[in-house]
Amino acid sequence: MFDLRQFAAIAPECYQKLHWHEQLESTNDEAQRLADEGAEHGTVVLAEYQTRGRGRRGAGWMCEPGDGLLFSVVLRPQFGKDYYGRIALVAGLGIASVLIDELAIPARVKWPNDIQINGKKCCGVLVEANNDCVVLGVGLNVLNAPGDDGFIAINDVVSEPVSREKILALVLAAVMREVDQCAEDFSSQLNRIEAISWLNGKNITFLSAGHQHQGTAEGIAEDGSLIVRTNGGVRQFAQASDIRCVN
Repeated sequence: MFDLRQFAAIAPECYQKLHWHEQLESTNDEAQRLADEGAEHGTVVLAEYQTRGRGRRGAGWMCEPGDGLLFSVVLRPQFGKDYYGRIALVAGLGIASVLIDELAIPARVKWPNDIQINGKKCCGVLVEANNDCVVLGVGLNVLNAPGDDGFIAINDVVSEPVSREKILALVLAAVMREVDQCAEDFSSQLNRIEAISWLNGKNITFLSAGHQHQGTAEGIAEDGSLIVRTNGGVRQFAQASDIRCVN
């Protein structure tokens, strides 16, 4: 069980904005409900278990009770909607940076919204915008990962037990910092993302606009889209799914 007293001692300001639940259908839905009622920037909804947790494009997110961190943050950005597309990327950067800098884990950002460790998924990010509010959802495997071989947990790659309370405090601070800076400092953030990108230089297949594509990932553009060399040319894709590496 998440230790609320410990979290309050570690991150008192975050604790004041925390809404903890033993179980919810979706932390994103609850965060949106609170936002509709006027919840302030930085309000956090945390659940031990979600019955209808979701990722991008309706994909599910499975995590057993107490195994991970399932939370959503209410964001009221002080920048225009044109920049909202950057939020998932820079949130991933913040999370990966915590894993790298604080836990010495070789985390990598997989465009557009995943964090990988040793080629397996550790974390997913879901951003849902509604008028002047953005809800940022995060599913992070901490103690254990789902049985699928494509997933991994932080606990699988560290030598000492990790604290979900400390990790949440570190991740929230990093994510909020990166989001607040993404309108003015995105070029610098892109450089940092490129340095830990899991896709760069890899041959990939993916779906975009209902079509299957194959090519070599060459980076991320200034607007946050994926740059791919395909069919003899270079194209940018703002949206893509089912991204897989091929030999």
